[in-house]
Amino acid sequence: MLFLLLISSFFSCEKAPQIVTNTVVSTDTLTLPQLLQDTATTFLLVRHAEKESIGSDPNLTPDGHARAEALMRVLKNIPLSAVFSTNYNRTQQTALPTANDQGLSVQSYDPALLDPLVDGVLQNHPGGAVLVVGHSNTIPGLLNFLTGTNAYPDIPDSQFDNLYIVSVYEKGKATVLHLKYGVATP
Repeated sequence: MLFLLLISSFFSCEKAPQIVTNTVVSTDTLTLPQLLQDTATTFLLVRHAEKESIGSDPNLTPDGHARAEALMRVLKNIPLSAVFSTNYNRTQQTALPTANDQGLSVQSYDPALLDPLVDGVLQNHPGGAVLVVGHSNTIPGLLNFLTGTNAYPDIPDSQFDNLYIVSVYEKGKATVLHLKYGVATP
């Protein structure tokens, strides 16, 4: 069973956050297009799924592969125009099921160079949606860059289920919807 939990709010640089709490459960396909803003470019940000604990460039665990498949199902009805990932096995393996499902390739990006990624997405995919897969310490940096804030700390090492829907109107002006996704255990 696939689950998606809406846990927190729209964050805007121009007003105080509005807290929204709701749970959505689906056993088939979950649709999210109604959450995307027509007038914005949407960045869908996730940390890589569960990884093995050995080596400097580990692969996903079986649970991680299941989460990557769950991400693909959650994003199935969102027409993505691009998929980006850092150049590590765990991020590439998290992005690949979604990219394959949408007929896209996974494009590598350098998380230390956010301007080229963001400028490229805003220029080449205006009004579209892109998936960006990163790490516990790079996704918050991208969130802060897109919102023009320092509101997002590093993600705890034990959390792999965050999905941030970031509607970007221009660099530094964005709203964030924070969701949880994954495979529900019976």
